Amino acid sequence: MIEIIAVSDEERNYISKKIKGCDILLGCGDLSPGYLDFLLNALKPKISYMIYGNHDKKYFKNLFDVELSGYSRIYKGLIILHNQVINIRRDLDIESNLYISGFSGAFSYGKKPFNFTERDVKVFKRMLQRKNIFGFINNIDIIITHAVPGLENLFEKDMDSYHKGSKIMADIYRKIFPKIWFYGHIHPRYTDQILNFRVHYKNKISYLLNVVPYKYVKYDEKKKEVIEIIGEDGVIRFKDIFL
Repeated sequence: MIEIIAVSDEERNYISKKIKGCDILLGCGDLSPGYLDFLLNALKPKISYMIYGNHDKKYFKNLFDVELSGYSRIYKGLIILHNQVINIRRDLDIESNLYISGFSGAFSYGKKPFNFTERDVKVFKRMLQRKNIFGFINNIDIIITHAVPGLENLFEKDMDSYHKGSKIMADIYRKIFPKIWFYGHIHPRYTDQILNFRVHYKNKISYLLNVVPYKYVKYDEKKKEVIEIIGEDGVIRFKDIFL
């Protein structure tokens, strides 16, 4: 079993008092390099990955210096996971393959990779399709994004255009159907809507989890099952979505 902490948007220094450590730290955007460095030192994960949010461009003096892969020079100790799929089995020293993928930005027009359009998501979709066609992956355990995928009937009330999900990203969700999809961008304290979902499809279950400010997940990488999910308030309300 592995322990995962995913974070986004809002910084909480007390996380280290509630959770003593983890195997994987995942940054889902709009967090400062200093805060992520604090979490690295406090939680001591074996491996850490991140994607960018829509506000992260302020940490780059020159946008030509924005890294899309490899260890970041700005977010020291974190690996950028934009538009990629990586098997982290060796990093965690586990027997089972564990695939993780990520895509940066908010669904809107603006500077890439901090913002994206449907055309940009098509590139992500084609990359995932190629990996499947050539047999590199059988399935993906975890996907991290800043924006929410635009699955139908997700929210009771319509989100504004800046927080509305991508339809192509929703298509990726249906086709890949990862065990866990972490997202940020939508702040729970600004809405009364349910933001965490159990997604059902062909007798399988996937979890679509809002990680503002964090989610702690225990995951059985051998059985490919989520064992436990803990958020800031402890008990999590889920909405069941059937595809």
